[in-house]
Amino acid sequence: MTLHDTAEAAREFLEQTGLEPTINRILVLSAVAAGQRPMSAAEVHAEVLREHRLNRVTVYRILDLLADKGAVNRFSTGGRAQHYCVGRNHSHFHCTGCGRVQCIANEELHFDENAVANALNLDVSHVDLHLEGLCPACARAAG
Repeated sequence: MTLHDTAEAAREFLEQTGLEPTINRILVLSAVAAGQRPMSAAEVHAEVLREHRLNRVTVYRILDLLADKGAVNRFSTGGRAQHYCVGRNHSHFHCTGCGRVQCIANEELHFDENAVANALNLDVSHVDLHLEGLCPACARAAG
């Protein structure tokens, strides 16, 4: 997907959710959507700066708005930094060695959100499974 395609999809999504598709919102959402892995707000800000001058606080506010509207997933790795990604029905792995975060499809974990909701007899709207440990490179380095 090209940057133009990502920006167009971001604009359309913002319009569908009732948010004005400002250039700042489009750039922030596009940066998260184009990311190869979950990104911190600082990483999103750095990516947006490649295209457009934008205040760091504005990026944080836009990310909060997008998370509140369900456009991005927001999750913590235990520290102060929040991470952001797009997509549903997936979980996250945080390497405690290098700090990198990656998305993992729930199917790969053999995790069925509907089965869990049915077993608990609850109306579950969102599951955020957070895994922590060492990635293969950090595990090798640790011996």
